[in-house]
Amino acid sequence: MKRLQSSYHQMGLENSKGLTLVEFMVSVLILGLVLAVLFSVFTTTNRMYWRTSERSYLQMNSRAAIEVMAQEIRSAGCDPSGVGLGGILMADSDSIRIQADLNGDGAIQTNEPSEDVLYFFDSANQTLVRDPGTGPQIIVDNVTNVTFSYFDWANNSISMFPLPADSIAQVRSIGVVITTEMQRGGQVNYATRVGLRNL
Repeated sequence: MKRLQSSYHQMGLENSKGLTLVEFMVSVLILGLVLAVLFSVFTTTNRMYWRTSERSYLQMNSRAAIEVMAQEIRSAGCDPSGVGLGGILMADSDSIRIQADLNGDGAIQTNEPSEDVLYFFDSANQTLVRDPGTGPQIIVDNVTNVTFSYFDWANNSISMFPLPADSIAQVRSIGVVITTEMQRGGQVNYATRVGLRNL
């Protein structure tokens, strides 16, 4: 017994009290606050990451669609064999139909690359659709609006929709705006203006 008591004296444990309940509760409270702050930072960062990723995805899709549209719209009216293509067959605020004799054979083909293409906004399904004559193909989804704007050689807006034939003949450039909506709210707009080199 003496040996046990002397070892307590050597280690200095005879006055050791440990944690009181109050000290333990304060420690738990501080730990809880630290964890709450860390969780808040994590969720905020995670939300920002997904929002940025979604915005980037929508911008990438819109940009790709506009690049394809711009290329096809720019070629509208290409008629190397002189068969009298109109170029723009139909022009409205949310749709456009264009023709171009890309291979120069004097005939309009509908297999890809199509020489007769319709672009339109499907508001019921919130999509931008491309129809090359073989059936509609969705090229962008989550679309809330698509706007086509038409301008003459003096850069004046032509806005009587759908454009009558005499107004279509005056079109020299076309503006395209695609508006997409993110799942967590907010919109992404992508716009371009295309000059018609063959009209």
